[in-house]
Amino acid sequence: MRSVRLRLAPSPTYVHPMHAFVADTPGFRETRLRHWNPSVGDRNTLVFFVDGDDEAAYTEALAEQPSIVEYETAAAEGRRGFHLALTENQRSADARLTASFLDTGVVVVPPVIYRADRTIDVSLVGANDELTTALDGLPDGIDVTVRRVRPYDGRLSDPTAALTPRQLAALEVAVETGYYADPRETTLDAVAEELDCSVGTAAEHLRKAEAAVLRRCVRSVPRGRRA
Repeated sequence: MRSVRLRLAPSPTYVHPMHAFVADTPGFRETRLRHWNPSVGDRNTLVFFVDGDDEAAYTEALAEQPSIVEYETAAAEGRRGFHLALTENQRSADARLTASFLDTGVVVVPPVIYRADRTIDVSLVGANDELTTALDGLPDGIDVTVRRVRPYDGRLSDPTAALTPRQLAALEVAVETGYYADPRETTLDAVAEELDCSVGTAAEHLRKAEAAVLRRCVRSVPRGRRA
């Protein structure tokens, strides 16, 4: 079983009007599809994070789309952008684009990222032959770049999946004993004692665990929200 990261470059036929709006409108950067209803069909409910500065302009454009049934936004407190839940009647172009993923034994792992250059980043998990079938089934007009292929290890959805058992144990002990509390409730010496290792070894385990988890967390955040 493998994890594949793709970048799709769709022809204009397959670019959703709201993806085009984000790409063409200053102050918008990307949109992330975070959740969708389990059974994708003629009418679907989806949850996005829109990395953009003008919610009113976005919703005005959204309301003009004939495929949109209803929508609701929510503020992203302390962050640039906003959350969006919508129900949409599936457009024929979207149905053709998603069919290759729905009719094969692959899983699409969120988020799906609609970038400002009109490309789409998608992560898939599945057996080698099923992944090949899915890619071969994409319609004409979709250019595909395979950006990463690796054995599936869960790190797409679980930031701790990349940790070794000792790194995870160190992180668990540090959290449970209050090493990361504010103010700090324990010392590195106490963490090392609980792990039955030297202070230097405990520090190394924590440093590597922190680096792995933080890399995953930061990479999962839209760039605009880091401002």
